[in-house]
Amino acid sequence: MTVAASPDQLRRDARDNREAILEAARALFADSTDVAMCQVARRAGVGQATLYRNFPSRAALAAEILDERVERLAALAAEHAGRPDAFFVLLRGLIDGMISLYGLAALARRDAETDSRLQESRRRVAELLKGPLRDAKAAGTLRPDISIGDVFLLLAMGRGAMEGLPDPDARSAVAHRVLDLILGGIEA
Repeated sequence: MTVAASPDQLRRDARDNREAILEAARALFADSTDVAMCQVARRAGVGQATLYRNFPSRAALAAEILDERVERLAALAAEHAGRPDAFFVLLRGLIDGMISLYGLAALARRDAETDSRLQESRRRVAELLKGPLRDAKAAGTLRPDISIGDVFLLLAMGRGAMEGLPDPDARSAVAHRVLDLILGGIEA
């Protein structure tokens, strides 16, 4: 006799599957833009149907990962709110996010749906940076002429420096070196 799983058990299994999918996708997108949905399912240890039930497209999966990164940045901003170094903490968080989402960012530039979500995330990040940027200028730790647009330009420079590097360690080393050089130019 087969005993049916309880609704709580099914929900927990579904949550576990969803998290396994996201974990697999994060790891795969950190390295490459050429991530097939079947690779995600295989790495997550779930079937294709489970994957597509949770994320009907690669763009939907990418959007979820982007949203997670922005939520982490929002939590970091809240944790450091009002501190004079908050801007620099967020800038480092953005650089670290670029490293971990390397493949996803490249995918976004080629995929209109993902790019649209990336633009939405960019607007939210800009909002999160406004207060810390203003506070850092007021504290005298940041050049007074630095704008939100400049921050995105700096991030683009970091992303460009990572282009074509073979692995996450190499991208991390280059991105953090770029950050060090950038900080030398923007700190007051």
